[in-house]
Amino acid sequence: MKNVISILIAAVVLLLAVGCCACRKGKNNKPLVGTEWQLARMMGTDIAVADDQFVFQFSEDGRFSGVGACNRMMGDYSVTEKRAISFGELAGTRMMCPNINLETQLIKIISQATHYEIDGDMLLLLSNGELQAVFKAK
Repeated sequence: MKNVISILIAAVVLLLAVGCCACRKGKNNKPLVGTEWQLARMMGTDIAVADDQFVFQFSEDGRFSGVGACNRMMGDYSVTEKRAISFGELAGTRMMCPNINLETQLIKIISQATHYEIDGDMLLLLSNGELQAVFKAK
């Protein structure tokens, strides 16, 4: 009888662990749309920027907008259920400012992005399976 109870307890614990794992896989993820995302890492390097720099938002109508080092950026984007992402032509202001090289690199990364992942409060932009940029929800 003790063995049966032990097996039942082990089965319940296993079911709870599997259930919790399945629940965690998206429950705490921030949504792509409506979240303000700030650049945190690019090309394997941590990025430290001011609170009002390198911040982007995605809207439900397929538009994104934000600011880089000092320039406003906007454009179209599309996503699929399999997390493929593509961006249309980017538009923006063209002021010279500190970190303009970082902004130029980010524009290139955005235009070449093929997929995205969201892990909790982190948005990961990938190009053909390679991580290119990480954004953190503000």
